[in-house]
Amino acid sequence: MRKRQYGRKKLKLEFHRTYLVMALGFILTGYYLNLIIFTSLILVHELGHYITARLNNFNVSKIIIYPYGGMTKIDDMINRDICEELLIATSGVIAQYLFYLFITYLYHQGILREYTHNLYTIYNNQMIFFNLLPIYPLDGGRIINLILHKYFPYYKANILTIIISLLIIILLITLSIYQYNYSNIMIMGILLTYLYKFFTKRKYLYNRFLLERYLYNIEYPKIKIITNIKKMYKNKNHLIIKNNHYYKEKDLISNLFTNHNKIIK
Repeated sequence: MRKRQYGRKKLKLEFHRTYLVMALGFILTGYYLNLIIFTSLILVHELGHYITARLNNFNVSKIIIYPYGGMTKIDDMINRDICEELLIATSGVIAQYLFYLFITYLYHQGILREYTHNLYTIYNNQMIFFNLLPIYPLDGGRIINLILHKYFPYYKANILTIIISLLIIILLITLSIYQYNYSNIMIMGILLTYLYKFFTKRKYLYNRFLLERYLYNIEYPKIKIITNIKKMYKNKNHLIIKNNHYYKEKDLISNLFTNHNKIIK
């Protein structure tokens, strides 16, 4: 597959205002160590995503640090290799766990206090569990999304990701209300806003998915026969049956774009 060529962008590290409010709260209450530990785990996690993305020639526009974690924003083609994207999605948790093993080694060598190691253990476990929740845009949600793309058409995989994420959010909000856990309710509310943005962009993303295939010579070893252009897969090329004739996907996509038709209204 031919990859889109980008100019190299300078990485931006951004601390979200909600993180700054949280950090101020830690500082004013004297929990400096908690802030350092929590932030170091977030940074290592996001650096895992960043380094893996750059090694696979993905363009990363920025890293944003939030109170509950971070987000590595990648500005690249939709039609990239699914296995490469899975590697990037899982690399944050892997990097974080390797960092925790290093911290544990320092503890066993007597370099770190037990209290510090215990804090790392608590925050590390909580962050890994949280990040692997099957909610988009968390790592778990992105992994589910990429796995669905292997077995379902691109548009349908995104819809299924939204449904799964929404069901998990509703379940966790219900449990949090029952347990009077208002911080979890707030976090789920923030994730719900990101999921809604993904929902509103689903048609734009699909049109961009098709536009990339129109503009670039994207080739995959597998070819699938489909009856509708909306049933195109991310990791396959297609032959489309129309009026008892077979058409290459690029011919139909070219016709759609050159005639200024809207792919999905």
